[in-house]
Amino acid sequence: MLAVLAPGAGSAQGDAALDTRITESARAAQSLQGPLDGSWLLTTADGRALYALELVDPVAGGRLEGVWRDLRRAAPPGDTGVIERLERAPRRLIVSFGAPPITFVLKARAGGWSGVAKQGASAFVVDLRRK
Repeated sequence: MLAVLAPGAGSAQGDAALDTRITESARAAQSLQGPLDGSWLLTTADGRALYALELVDPVAGGRLEGVWRDLRRAAPPGDTGVIERLERAPRRLIVSFGAPPITFVLKARAGGWSGVAKQGASAFVVDLRRK
């Protein structure tokens, strides 16, 4: 016969073991990701949100990939897409996407990245930081 436990009826020892396994699994998964992996927010120099970026940065030398979302648009179409160019060099990051394309040339700084965005003849200062 299968025993059914009421919510909260697990043993404290069993709950602690489950918590430990979940924590260890999360650490193991994170160890497979590079430093750029995760959610990022691209803002103007004065803090106005422009784009949300989700980056995948595999540690084992895999290709850096990502997607973007235009935070200035309320709904699709045209508010999301795949990042077409994503290049990393020591202390430098180049991100480009969209139509017409917008390109961000960023330099590493404490807590994130900063640099210049260029779209056509227009250029402005931007910051990239973790969400």
